[in-house]
Amino acid sequence: MITVDGFGVPVEVAGPEKGSAVVVLGAAHQAPAAYEAVCQRLHTASLKTVVIGPDPRLTPKSVIGILDALDIRWALLVGDRLGGELAWELAATRLDRFTGLVVIDRGHPRVADLAGVVRDEHCPPVELNTTALVSTPAARAVAKATQRFVYGDYRVVDLLGRRNAADSTAQLAAEIVMRTSTW
Repeated sequence: MITVDGFGVPVEVAGPEKGSAVVVLGAAHQAPAAYEAVCQRLHTASLKTVVIGPDPRLTPKSVIGILDALDIRWALLVGDRLGGELAWELAATRLDRFTGLVVIDRGHPRVADLAGVVRDEHCPPVELNTTALVSTPAARAVAKATQRFVYGDYRVVDLLGRRNAADSTAQLAAEIVMRTSTW
């Protein structure tokens, strides 16, 4: 647990001390332990993992505060669904801290989501290599519309299996490893 901006946030840090860092912003109602299988695969690839549990009070400033407390200057950013919303905002505004972006079922904030809501019409484009993993045809459509707001390599990948992070461990880990090797 790390206290930032006056509240405690569950954070799990594991893997090689000297490895490149991967920061995972979890989906709603997913404790950091839900990403353990993905993290184990990332550790095998010599990557350090930082899994930040979901909390509606998290802001870009608080995530940067967590990374500062852990002395992490650079990381690949991964956002799972609700965590993807925060990940897009961080990737768009903190180019100085992130090397790439992987998101699951979330499009850029300027693109209407599955409910037709534009979350932030003023969010800048992302200037990082980005992979969008999608679990449904509707999520794929949002991801395709997002491409115009990514100024870097952009891939849209269909999640296989049961279509979530826990059931697509190998695929998610492979996409993360690939993004860490392309910066």
